[in-house]
Formats: sequence, structure tokens, C-alpha cells
Amino acid sequence: MPYSVREAKASPIPLRADDLAQGALGEFELQRRPLTRYEAAEIMRQIKDSPDITGYSAAEWTGRRDIFALVSPKTGKLAGALLVHHLVGRWSEIAVVFLFEEYRGRGLGRQLLQGALRTLKSADRKLLLFFCSPGMGRLSAEAGFDILADEAEFTRGSLRRKLFLSVLYKAQWLCSAYRLREIRRKRREFACSFEFKVAVLMRQGAR
Repeated sequence: MPYSVREAKASPIPLRADDLAQGALGEFELQRRPLTRYEAAEIMRQIKDSPDITGYSAAEWTGRRDIFALVSPKTGKLAGALLVHHLVGRWSEIAVVFLFEEYRGRGLGRQLLQGALRTLKSADRKLLLFFCSPGMGRLSAEAGFDILADEAEFTRGSLRRKLFLSVLYKAQWLCSAYRLREIRRKRREFACSFEFKVAVLMRQGAR
């Protein structure tokens, strides 16, 4: 079953200088915690206009999923957040990597992803990331993911992966009425195809 981190107050995750764009060093810290209701509402409002992200509910952002928040320690203001969907078989999906518009173009997406990955890899998780934007593909490759063309390439030659992706993953991912509504709306309003490429980062010794 999926699990999540529910502690509202957690120690900041150390960030390395090579995760940061020039000029951003020391401005932000990464916290592993649920979003507040206000933070979740702001992120959901902006994601509603994104054709590349299906959408996650307020319950998921505020505690049902594992959340990494990028925050200014001076102001307490949220710059962005990363949502992790923990799955059966020690798989975890990096489901959303999101920055508010005013914080983009400064290398903070790299900081957010790579900081979270260090924590997840230390927990011995196998990692999945589905994406359809070139920018997310570049970030994933830089972080060490293997980039696959589609789900068929991910499951080719492996009955275990086919069972995981077609049954176990889909059952967990689609058990959200909010997400199903957003998928239908975005297909209707934005003509989204949601034809995702797959990025995979295996733990050591895993197949």
C-alpha cells in the first residue's frame, strides 16, 4: 500500500552547491512535509492550466502523498514542490515537479528534483517518472534516469513489469475522482494526449 510522510515539521534536507544555479545558493531549503491548505490551493490553481500535468488533489498535497517543499527560509514562501506516489514492489513515482512561474529559469527545478532523489535513493526505492515536456526529460536525464520512449519499452520482455504497470500501478494511480475529472477536462479543453515518455532510476542491484 502507498505510504506518506505526515510530519508537518521536518528537518531541512541538505542541499549541495552543485544543485543550484549561480545566485540561488542559500536562498532556499528543501523540506519533506505536506503542504498547507493554502500552498496546496495555489499549486493546484496553476497546475489546472498546465497541459503536461494531470493533476493531484488537495488531500494528496496535504498529507496523503510524500511531499518535498522548496521554501525560502527568510520569508517562508513556497517556491515549488515535488510529489511522490509510493507504490507496491518498492517502486516510487516522481509524479509532479512544479515551480511557481516567478521561480523558473534559475536552476531550482534541478535543486528540487536532485535533493528529493538523494532522500528517496537512500530509502532503496526504484523510481519512475512519466513526462511529456522536453524540459522534464532533460532534468530526468541529468539526474541519472534512463529515458524510455514509452510504456511498451518499459515493460518489454518483463511479465512482472507488465503486471505492475497495467494492473497495480493503474489501480493506485486512477483511484482519484479529482484526477479522472482533470484528465477528462484537459483532454477536452487543451486537447491533451498524455502520451508520456518513461524515465527509470533503479536502485543498486534491482531489475
